[in-house]
Amino acid sequence: MYRVVTKYRNGTERPIVERGPWHASHKTADYWADLLRGQGYDTSVESDNGLLHGGGRDDDHSALADALSSMA
Repeated sequence: MYRVVTKYRNGTERPIVERGPWHASHKTADYWADLLRGQGYDTSVESDNGLLHGGGRDDDHSALADALSSMA
């Protein structure tokens, strides 16, 4: 199972993180991630075991960096 994780900012310091519905195939989740990425969102695909695949930033530490920046 895979879902799209979308991050964006709405004028506040903390990014908004939304997790979409689960999809049975990685291909379907990639399709939706690409559509949202084309609209300017930072997206990645998350599997049901919590691993993130690809996205706007392939940095393994991006989630940690977002969490730390929101704490500052």
